[in-house]
Amino acid sequence: MQTKRLVCAFSSALAALATGVVFAQEPAQKAPSTFKPGTYTATVNGHNAPLTVTVTLTKDRIESIDTSKNLETIGVGRVALQLMTDKILNYQSLGVDAITGATVSSSALYAGVKQCLEEAGADMAAMTKKVEQHPAVEAVKNADVVVVGGGGAGLAAAIAARQAGAQKVIVLEKLGFLGGSTNVSEGALNAVDPARQSKQGIEDSIEKFRTQTLKGGHDKGDPALVAYMTENALGSVEWLESLGVKFKDEIGTATGALWQRSHYTATPSGNTYIRSFEEVIAKSGGAIEVMTDTSATDLIEAEGRIAGVKAKHFGQNLTLNAKDGVVIATGGFGANVKLRQEVNTGVWKSVKLDNSIGCTNLQKAAQGDGLKLAKKYGAALIGLDDIQLHPCGTPGTGLMENIRTSGRNRIFVNNTGDRFVNEGAARDVLAGAIFKQPESTYWVIVNKVRYPSRDWVDANGATIRDMVALGAVVEAPTLDELAEKTGMDPAKLKASVEGYNAVVEKKAKDPFGFVADNKADTTLTEGPWYACKKVPTVHHTMGGIKINTNAQVVGTDGKVIPGLYAAGEVTGGIHGSNRLGGNAIADVMTFGRTAGTNVVKLK
Repeated sequence: MQTKRLVCAFSSALAALATGVVFAQEPAQKAPSTFKPGTYTATVNGHNAPLTVTVTLTKDRIESIDTSKNLETIGVGRVALQLMTDKILNYQSLGVDAITGATVSSSALYAGVKQCLEEAGADMAAMTKKVEQHPAVEAVKNADVVVVGGGGAGLAAAIAARQAGAQKVIVLEKLGFLGGSTNVSEGALNAVDPARQSKQGIEDSIEKFRTQTLKGGHDKGDPALVAYMTENALGSVEWLESLGVKFKDEIGTATGALWQRSHYTATPSGNTYIRSFEEVIAKSGGAIEVMTDTSATDLIEAEGRIAGVKAKHFGQNLTLNAKDGVVIATGGFGANVKLRQEVNTGVWKSVKLDNSIGCTNLQKAAQGDGLKLAKKYGAALIGLDDIQLHPCGTPGTGLMENIRTSGRNRIFVNNTGDRFVNEGAARDVLAGAIFKQPESTYWVIVNKVRYPSRDWVDANGATIRDMVALGAVVEAPTLDELAEKTGMDPAKLKASVEGYNAVVEKKAKDPFGFVADNKADTTLTEGPWYACKKVPTVHHTMGGIKINTNAQVVGTDGKVIPGLYAAGEVTGGIHGSNRLGGNAIADVMTFGRTAGTNVVKLK
């Protein structure tokens, strides 16, 4: 039986590069126990769904671990499963660490393998004894550029810095894998793209993109930054394509994007960008070095400029000198409940952003670490009260799982079955309308138009059959039965569907302002029908470090801080008080590559 591999053919080498894994010994030839040979299977609870773990054993070796039937998150849980599998097989032991940032998936695999070993009569005291070690690395490292944060913005910056002439770039990532919030994003990238849009009859312009971004952000965005992003977003698409990213020809509309200019990757989700970046890094010949499980603790200032980073790697203190400068790309602070409550004086001040409201971003990543680093050295922090909620959260976790709200051919109804909002509205409008509904929740209703069969696979590898089995989605052949299962009023639910269909057929004007697209929208008439309950969730923190169009960090005195750059969600001023759907990736890629280029060129 084959062990599940990562997507890339050179996965083992890439996994070691991208996670900083350094084995303390040669792979163990035998396990510290004997087993009853055979193949054993255990089912355990993963992060997203029950997980089947199959272990094949000889008398004294764990030969293979198969987790191929899993619904863990692409780029996060699935990577953790592979990395944990590799470590257990390498050490022939369960005495290894969980993957930082993916503890649930790591623990699930551990539990599954443990059950199999116990069934095979293993000496569990011997098999669970701590064996993984973390050898010391160089206490001082020298580079041209140090990037703090290994998400989309950080990796874009690292690659751009190398392309700009940096001979050595070091990327620090505090999690056990790369990708950050980009990994768990849908991956939509807004850009005015005449070549693609004209084929669909879409009229667009950079001016319209700029105006909608400013207006969507309630005119709080920095016009210069917005103009720079909207003018250079297509260049980011082309740059990504040059690195191997493939986009679909069809342009879509991300939830709250306000216009049909969202580019979607040909393979699932934002993890596509990370996979491509990892391949570029793997081929850099060591010019781009990645250190995971490494947290930046301070910046280094020398001769009036930022010249490096202090960090910790498994408790070891490191000094990383940066001849040209440092890029901060640590993401937002949406998972830092204390901080978001302290600064929540803006649009959501009437909502308690406590633990009852989840976060779509990775818990350990979205803590605002970069804000603290930059502030200590005089950086201006702006717009911290501008916190965005997304309407697509899963009750209890806040993650955007199961049926997504983006795209077309779906309606939003409250617990009684009434439509209550224009499904194509901006995210703050959607979330505000949801909070006014009973229990501050709602249902997304779709049918066979979105899911042609129960086994149709969505972008994350899940099917409606899987979602229904998990209890995350309610399925019924008719609207009457769907209403009965969800507790809705059947007459109201049917009226909502009929009203939506009338708008699509141009027989009525929608009271909520929804305008149907002749090519993209279809009437919803036949079952099977599916309903998925959703809640608002913290999705993006628009405020952060103040930068200029060169991605240079600006201090509280209005002057540039020499040697310090920033990009991505850690920055402020681009999205105002509401980010348009699809603008985050445009921001991350555009300012990420700008920061990486300028840290080398401008010094």
